[in-house]
Amino acid sequence: MKVAIYIRVSTDEQATKGNSLLEQRERLEAYCKAMDWEEYEVFEDDGYSAKDMNRPKLQEMIEQIRNNKIQMVVTTKIDRLCRNLLDLLTFIDDLVEYDCGYVSASESFDTSTPAGRMVLQILGAFAEFERERIRERVKDNMKSLAKKTNKVINRPCYGYDVVDGEYVINQREAEIIRKMANWAISGDGCRSIAIRLKGELTKDGNSFSEGFVRKLLQRETIAGMFVYNRKYTLKNKTKTRPKEEWIVNENHHEAIIDRETYELVQMAISSRQKSKTQADNDRWLLSGLTVCGHCGANMTGQYRKKGSKEYFHYLCSAYHKKGECFRHSIVRDKVELAIIKTLEKIEEYAQANMLTIETTQKSEVNVQALQDRLKKINNKMQKQIELYEDDEINKEDFRRAADRIEKERLEITKELELAQQDSSKRIQDQFVKRVKTYKGDWSSDDRQIVKNCLRQLVSRIVVNGKKVDITFKF
Repeated sequence: MKVAIYIRVSTDEQATKGNSLLEQRERLEAYCKAMDWEEYEVFEDDGYSAKDMNRPKLQEMIEQIRNNKIQMVVTTKIDRLCRNLLDLLTFIDDLVEYDCGYVSASESFDTSTPAGRMVLQILGAFAEFERERIRERVKDNMKSLAKKTNKVINRPCYGYDVVDGEYVINQREAEIIRKMANWAISGDGCRSIAIRLKGELTKDGNSFSEGFVRKLLQRETIAGMFVYNRKYTLKNKTKTRPKEEWIVNENHHEAIIDRETYELVQMAISSRQKSKTQADNDRWLLSGLTVCGHCGANMTGQYRKKGSKEYFHYLCSAYHKKGECFRHSIVRDKVELAIIKTLEKIEEYAQANMLTIETTQKSEVNVQALQDRLKKINNKMQKQIELYEDDEINKEDFRRAADRIEKERLEITKELELAQQDSSKRIQDQFVKRVKTYKGDWSSDDRQIVKNCLRQLVSRIVVNGKKVDITFKF
């Protein structure tokens, strides 16, 4: 009978606490000799967690079991094998199918009997429970570090070196990132940027790829921020948590690019994604921005030639591709000229409060605080209603409480309206200044320069017949 000795240790720290590979090996070899099992093979996984079964030597052992080369598996404890009850039960089912036994040297049971399998399941449940407890403690510690310290929790980021557990700018890499940011803002796509960086290598020694460039430019880390608790793994799939669950440390380390430049880069990347294959086609300045006001579908550029005349239109894609909307189109030069003229008169429109601006900036602190207070007041009112309905308070008490809460609610609402108006005016004033800095671009004779500029300033253009509604972005 051939026996498989399986030993595992997850970290160097674990090795110092009585679970070292050498200690496990010596103990199990002695156990095999005591049982007169002379033929055995050691399968050793060094530095692997028991959270799943994806371990090289464990998989090699399982393959031999399925080929009927192993008749018994031995570990020091059940948690050396796995700490997930479902994985454990699946593994035991495989052992039964291939007529292979399992023994834990510390926890005596026989998997060939119902009672033995029950004991195994109970021990497996406790092992899984302990793993989840450890995971919770580690996660809580990580959250605390993310909130209160400047320690690096995730792996190093290109542009930084990790010194004494903190991010320190790598000047050479940082200069490359600044170039990448400027290229992106100027209209280059991630693929073009990767091509321009030919010969440069990432920290892993790989060439820059389109995907790497996009991920790097979208990382808050390069703007001095640190985001933790954004991703989690469920059934081997990476998922994103809601934003309110993220832990964001705004000033975690020194920034490579300032916050405004970072926001401009994000808008540039987002705008190119909307334009898709037309991102670098200067025939259509508004590709990815123009929307049909009747059905909400994107409007795409359409070119046709009749005799010596050329015709350029933006046409509703729902009509063009599916026939779902009536023939809704607008002359290209007409709508593009309307956008340019609006930019020329941007200051007049701002003074008349006629600008619609979609902002990526966070709400002002006082606005958010007032919104939170208003929410609490509404909750207070709801509690008073519930108390009155449950006869906990009489009608007179309810009326007095309702009057007091309503008075407070009206005061907060007025403060909130004033704060929001003030915030809106600031955004408009700042946007007007930004448009002026782009004047050389949107008035250029180079259509590609104009297109890149419009992508930075315009979020959405809704076409309703001859009417054009513009939403700017800031």
